[in-house]
Amino acid sequence: MRKGLFVLLMFAIAVSGGMAMFRIGMTAIVDHPALEATREGIIDELIRRGFALGTDFVVEFQSAQGNMSTAVAIANYFRSNPFDLVVAISTPSAQTCANAIQGVPVVFTAVTDPVDAGLVPSLGKNPGNVVGVSDMTPVKTQFQLIRLVVPEARTVGIVANPGETNSLITVAHARAACEELGFKLVEIPGSNTSEMIAALTAAVGQIDALYVGTDNTAASCIESLHRIAQTNKVPMISGFFTLARSNGVISYGFEYYNLGLDTGAIVWDLLHGKPVSEIESRLMNANALLLLIDLDTAKEIGLSIPEALLARADYLVVNGVQCRTRESALSAGINSDSCP
Repeated sequence: MRKGLFVLLMFAIAVSGGMAMFRIGMTAIVDHPALEATREGIIDELIRRGFALGTDFVVEFQSAQGNMSTAVAIANYFRSNPFDLVVAISTPSAQTCANAIQGVPVVFTAVTDPVDAGLVPSLGKNPGNVVGVSDMTPVKTQFQLIRLVVPEARTVGIVANPGETNSLITVAHARAACEELGFKLVEIPGSNTSEMIAALTAAVGQIDALYVGTDNTAASCIESLHRIAQTNKVPMISGFFTLARSNGVISYGFEYYNLGLDTGAIVWDLLHGKPVSEIESRLMNANALLLLIDLDTAKEIGLSIPEALLARADYLVVNGVQCRTRESALSAGINSDSCP
């Protein structure tokens, strides 16, 4: 009798779609819109491909709230509990998870340079249990935008948390870009949001433009950085597209929801049995870069935007409304949300 009930139960489970739900651990170093958009994209991609949240998979998300000790504790928790896969969003979270977890796949995303961060030996296919997608931002191009929009600029500030490997990499790229383009780079460090805001407040009078790369601490206080720059009429150029409405006069970067969709495809393959060693670690496709120009902020600080750059914009902010340019809408086959 007991054996028969067991067989019926197993059959019912099999018919309902599988032996059990997949359990996914997910973590990020801080909470900010770009990383949240990445997480949302991963989940939506799994649903788009046929999974039902709560039936086929569950996600346990934990934020380290900017604390590395907490990030390590989260990684250890994921290691010690029965997760099928762990997704680490941001470089610090990916490093702690990769160091702690060997028994299940670790998928990194929103990581600037996974090779320099020690996550994988190279882009492409690798042995081990770590794979993912890099959001390496085009730093040189972003500084070229500063030269185009603020041709008289001589000194450019960069805010960065020296405790984030991704930020150190971005600063190194910024130094090289400034040397080539003839800028003096002023590094404005902050190990937390309060320090960063205070540091920018003290240094803003010494710079002609402000650059914000994909630094998680900066992203967490982006609105404050934007206000400081705008109050002092300093053009701010950012590598975050998702945070665009509080992102300075120009934002040129990846839409992080799309980064999540790309990462979700990797998660799907792994949950369906594809070995980590058969999946390539890769850069986010450069075609996914988007350019937004905030004409309201430009007017507020007295900055003239070249017509050639306006013609290349994907989105504009006009009279408090973010809209898609006609050219961008046309190329995407969209007409309803284009700018007036």
